[in-house]
Formats: sequence, C-alpha cells, structure tokens
Amino acid sequence: MSVTWAIFAIDLGVRLLLCVRVILRRAPVTTSLAWLVVILFVPLLGLPLYLLVGEVRLGDRRRRRYERFARRMGRQVAMFWRDGTEDWTSEFGPYAHIARLGTNHSGIPPLRGNTLTLFSDCDQVLASMVKDIDAARRSCHLLFYIWMPTGAGELVGGAMIRAVERGLDCRVLVDGVGSKPFLRSPLCRKMVAAGVQVEVALPANPLRMVFERLDLRNHRKIAVIDGWVGYAGSQNVTDRTFGPKRPHGVGPWVDAMVRIEGPASQALEVVFLGDWQMDTEEEEDLRPTRFLVDAPTPTGGSVVQVVPTGPGLTPRAMMEALLTTLYSAREELIITTPYFVPDDAMKLALMSAAARGVAVTIVMPARIDAPIVAMAARASYEELMEAGVRIVEFQAGLLHSKTITVDRDLALIGSANLDIRSFWLNFEVTVFIFDTDVASQLRMLQVEYIRKSSEVVLATWRMRPFLRRLSENAARLLSPLL
Repeated sequence: MSVTWAIFAIDLGVRLLLCVRVILRRAPVTTSLAWLVVILFVPLLGLPLYLLVGEVRLGDRRRRRYERFARRMGRQVAMFWRDGTEDWTSEFGPYAHIARLGTNHSGIPPLRGNTLTLFSDCDQVLASMVKDIDAARRSCHLLFYIWMPTGAGELVGGAMIRAVERGLDCRVLVDGVGSKPFLRSPLCRKMVAAGVQVEVALPANPLRMVFERLDLRNHRKIAVIDGWVGYAGSQNVTDRTFGPKRPHGVGPWVDAMVRIEGPASQALEVVFLGDWQMDTEEEEDLRPTRFLVDAPTPTGGSVVQVVPTGPGLTPRAMMEALLTTLYSAREELIITTPYFVPDDAMKLALMSAAARGVAVTIVMPARIDAPIVAMAARASYEELMEAGVRIVEFQAGLLHSKTITVDRDLALIGSANLDIRSFWLNFEVTVFIFDTDVASQLRMLQVEYIRKSSEVVLATWRMRPFLRRLSENAARLLSPLL
C-alpha cells in the first residue's frame, strides 16, 4: 500500500509541477486550459503527450544556427537591397502598415520590379519549373514539404540531375515527415549519387524528441533558380496522382502557385538559405553575391514582399500578418484554405469585417484528408454565418490553394493554412503582392473556385443532426492542440 501511495504522490506532484509550467508559459488561455485538463484528468497519457507536443521547442542548436545566419545574412542583404530595389512609395496606400509589419518580423522589405505569373494547373507548374531548371546557369535551390518519389518527383528530380551534371549548385531540402517516402526512394539515391545535395528539414527520430518538438514541420514550398526566378504557393512536388487512393477519396488536389522573376526571388533565396543553414552542419560562405544576382532593378513590374513565418525568432508573425490583413479590408475579402481551424482572434477579425460591411467569403473543400480538422472547422460555421460571413464548399476536389485577396488590390498566396498549426507550429512562407492587376487575376481564380462550390445555407445548417453537431463541437475543443 505504501508503494502505491508513493507512486500516486510522485505522479500527482509531477502533474502539479507541469501545471505550474503551463500557467507560467502564458500561452493563449484556451490552449493552456486544454493542456491543464489533459494533464490533470487523462491518466497515463496526459504527461507524455504534453512532453511530446505541449511546447514549441525548436532546439537550442538549431535556433543558434538560425540566429547566426539571420545576423550575418540580414546585414549583408539589407545593404544589397538598398540600391533602389526596396520600395516604400505611396503605391501601398492603405497597406503600408502591412509592409512595415512584414519587414519588422522578417527583415525583408517590399521589393519592386517583379514579373509574376499565376498558375492554377499542377502540370503547368511542373513544366514551367523544369524548363527554368533546364535553363539555369548558376544554381537551383528547392525546398518542399512533400516530394513524390515517382511521377512529378522523377520529372523535377531528372531536371536537377541534368543541372548538377552541367556543374550547377543544386540543393534540395525536404521535410523529414512529409517527404519520408522520397527520402527512402531510389530517386533520392540517384539524385545524391549524381551530385545533388539533398538534406532533411526537421528530421523526426527518437533522439530529437528529447530536445525538440517532433511535430514542428517545414511546410514551405519554394523553388529558386539562379537567384532570380522563384516559385511559391501551395503546390508540392506532386502531380494529379497524389492523394488518397480510396474509392471515395477527396479527389484531385487543387493548388495555386506564383512564378516570380525579379528581386523578390532573392528574398525567397534568403529564406531557403536560412532553412538550409538551420538544418545542416555546413558552415559556408553565405555572401549574397554568391547566390543573388547583382542585376539592375527592372522598371515597372509588381511590388512583392516575401514574409517567412514559423516557430523560430518571430513565432507570432503568421498570426499578426493575417490579422492585420483581415482588419485592412474595406469592401471585399475572399479567402481560400483547405484547413480552417481559427482561434478566437481570427474569428473575431472575420466577423468584425462582415459587421463593418465587408463582403467576406471563405472557400473550403467539401472533403479533406483530415476528418477531425474538418469537424473542428464546421463547428465555427454557424457563428461566422450569423455574423454575415459567406461560406462555400468546393466540390471538384481537395482545394489546397491558400490565397487571400483584399478589395481587389492586395493579394496573398503561400503555404499557410488558416489553422493553429500554420499559425504556431509550421515554417511557412507567404507572398504579399501589392499590385491591383495581379490581385484581380488571383480574384478571378478564386471566383472560379466559387463557381465550382456549393454555398452553405445557415437555415439548413442549423438543421443538421444532433450527433453531428455534438461531434463537431467536441472536435472544436481539440482545436488548440491540432
């Protein structure tokens, strides 16, 4: 009996100490309360679960490498862009505060002189990327969350092999979880044997679990060729065959990417090099002149700002950037996202926009590959629709595109979803485009998504079965942990 009481006392003491740690961390109240409930009332599971995913631990060694890179590269790149590329003109109008926020968080200013091409077809993206790699003269740097070991992966991998055989600097950085099949594939071994440098971002293994949170992921999708042509958006190195193979799967993944030719691609290169430095032991010469093209700034073109976010030096950057964007809307706000798990601040921003007369439309897929996330998303439908937010569900596949247009003037395209994971746990990158013409083009793509969607009607939604409402609201309670 005494042994039993001793074990009970130790267990209770550890739980109480962990509760004190949760309280002192000053995380969002909902997150803290959720963890307190799990720690106190879920025997055997609560303690190890918190130790695994309760805190955003990037790891001291990785953080020090990233900080060292940021200090060195930041000073050099700032001087590199002050040759007239940096743009703080009155063109921004009501959006100058967004540009300032992005610069303060990332050190990357808005850059003028960019030529942009929007893609909504995965085959066109792959063909364009392969063409640019085959035309490269200096370097090809690719960072993706998922790299297929066949199909699209072989297509792009083959182009990288041809490039390294021409003597180019070819590097591939892929996420340790999202690209696990690729890392174990013959394609990866073939690329490495040819001379392509392949590295793993945030590898998941038992040893790392002791020092870092395992579910922190590099979710970025970036390609930079010759430091002057870049790609960013939602598409991985995947094609139409990617996705669940079940008979009643979610359908084809529908993505959006932007090709950037100009100084903003230099900013994407800086993001890539920062991640490369963070996940490798390589101590190399990272002077901008080695990778960035010292070319005259083109006249005209679009003003673009690259905003990288993640659980590194500026963990609030994603949330602050999105909230600032939502509060800037005056007439119209269209959002597309596959995973929608907003916290209270995000819901308030959306409802506030609708209340002040902004036409707010959120486009989400009718079916996604994460049932719990889908239920958590639908728990917010009724509250948002009551406030005047329009919700439509895309019917032609898994709409994976992550885009925002504001008043047909400002466009955002990137890798971040509107969920807690993208806000706090993933390394993401978002491209802010201060160009009315490009924003209108992206809006046309969003309107095409809406045409292929069905609107959720509030009166009908309120009549859904009790058990469905119960499961959705139960899933919502897990939203701070998703």
